[in-house]
Amino acid sequence: MGNAYDDAKYGVIERKTFGLTQKHGGDAAAGFTFNETESTKVTKWYPKGPIQIQKFGTYALATLGKGEQLFGLALDGTRLTQVTASTTSAPYAIASVAVDDGLSSGSYLTINASTNVCSTGTCALFIDFRRKYDSSGWDATS
Repeated sequence: MGNAYDDAKYGVIERKTFGLTQKHGGDAAAGFTFNETESTKVTKWYPKGPIQIQKFGTYALATLGKGEQLFGLALDGTRLTQVTASTTSAPYAIASVAVDDGLSSGSYLTINASTNVCSTGTCALFIDFRRKYDSSGWDATS
């Protein structure tokens, strides 16, 4: 495929999951558990090359306790959006928000969890994205 534009390489929406357990089809040993304090769930994720983020969301892996959990997505430390996992989320429920932001090569994403009520639960997070073609010679397969 080389460095030329090709729909087979750049036109496909991919999904990156964080905390999706093996039981649920992922590769993590355990999902993200949370409580009433803010914590960083993903410190820095550097995707390969420039990408266009399409969607950010959460899977409920176990019925959530009282309250709701907010998960924020940040690009290089600046918040892009947040998604809410609510108390009505039963196992396997998905909550997501559309995102239309680009991420240049060398940039990173972080995910934080925060709430102001006593909530508990276990979730996995995901980011849907498309690779962007970069005419400077970057190649998604290298």
